Amino acid sequence: MRMLGKMWAVLAASRTRRVVVILTLICLLLAVQILTHRSTTSETVIEDPSRGQRLLPVVEQQQLQQPSSTQAPEPESQGTARNDKDLKKQQQNKAKEELLKNFSALDTKQLQKLWRMLDSTKDPHSVPEIRINQALQSLKIRLLEEVSGKKYPLIMDAAHKALALSEHPRPEPLQIVIATTWRSGSTFLEELLASHPAVYNHYEPLMQFGLRQIRDGGDSDKAQKLVHSLLLCNYNGQDDYIKTAVKIRDMFSRNTVLWQSCSSDDYGDAMCYNESFLRGACKLFPWATMKLVRLRLKLLRPVLEDKKLNVRIVYLVRDPRGVINSRVGTVKWCSSKDCNDPSYLCADMDDDLTAAIQLQKDFPGRVYTLRYEDLSLNPVNKTKELLDYLGLDFDPKMKEFLDSHTTKNYDKPWSTSRESKKRVTYWVTKLDDYRLKAVQDACSPVMERFGYLPIDSNKNISVSDILGPMVLPNS
Repeated sequence: MRMLGKMWAVLAASRTRRVVVILTLICLLLAVQILTHRSTTSETVIEDPSRGQRLLPVVEQQQLQQPSSTQAPEPESQGTARNDKDLKKQQQNKAKEELLKNFSALDTKQLQKLWRMLDSTKDPHSVPEIRINQALQSLKIRLLEEVSGKKYPLIMDAAHKALALSEHPRPEPLQIVIATTWRSGSTFLEELLASHPAVYNHYEPLMQFGLRQIRDGGDSDKAQKLVHSLLLCNYNGQDDYIKTAVKIRDMFSRNTVLWQSCSSDDYGDAMCYNESFLRGACKLFPWATMKLVRLRLKLLRPVLEDKKLNVRIVYLVRDPRGVINSRVGTVKWCSSKDCNDPSYLCADMDDDLTAAIQLQKDFPGRVYTLRYEDLSLNPVNKTKELLDYLGLDFDPKMKEFLDSHTTKNYDKPWSTSRESKKRVTYWVTKLDDYRLKAVQDACSPVMERFGYLPIDSNKNISVSDILGPMVLPNS
């Protein structure tokens, strides 16, 4: 029985294999019925009521009652062949008996249990509570080890000694929201912050709204409520969000620590989409990140106002010439005006900067403006500066991430491994004169505000020719 359970768990690890398993079970059950029927009909026996003795099967009695004809002795070769056939038949019968024995051991309740096990590998609502609790407990222990680190060593010491954790210094809960737009270096920054092992990563939660910008209207209310709920670790009623995440696995699988805790070869990844598990896991992490490329900055005011949260906004910007080059030159999905029209891009950048300055005044110390180019030119020092501002430690895994993602160039649209210093001027040789003029004409005022310098030619251009100082409040 235990062996069958293990075989079932392995086979049920994917949707395709689950279908195969179901069909196989049906076939095997039909085979059992046929074999059972044949054994009962061919092996019917007669009881002698007077002696209580078991007599020969009916078929064999009929054969004994029939007159036998005189037959010549079989040659030795034929006798050997018959013995081989009899041996083979005995082996087949033994295999059938073993099969019947195994399936006879599975009563209705056990079959129902196996069916529920199968269902729990594909339906998030069917995941047993005991599995959820075990996964959360394992995750809690792992996070205790990660969070203790250099800044909070007494936490892990208290955990090992079964002391009250509340008596020792603890990290203050923090939610970091990266506000930006498409192709602005947000994936690199998100992966950098999420490489810290104690950070819970909400990766692009607004994918359900499609490839467009959310500036106002009914969708802005829906998007604001979703962002607010997720930052509070509230997954109840977020059916569209969960359905989108099932289709686009990156939304959850990029949260590496979480994904490792909820998915397995034996049980699949259904638990990763279970509301109870997500809520419990989210609350275990002391810090969280959220990358938003569709929601404009002014719409994030409510999460700054909520005293139950401790939100810090990192407003990430990039030279609009580099953004447009990346959108039209490296990806195929950028076909709407929201994406490929530089006037739309720079109008959003201008509105976002105005909102950032106002939010910095209203919420001092909680909005940080970061240029992609500054991070690319000096990744280690700029990262440390950002982490100091946020109150996070520079975890060794973050250093490993920077070492592996800023020195090697994998020139793919979604790759974050680049020779970062070369990316600042990469667009100069790629953007044609017509598009360069169109971007600079549409974006001149906002470029000046961010310190991006206009150029007349793309010949012999250095960083100092396109990048000037940015003087904005970061307090």
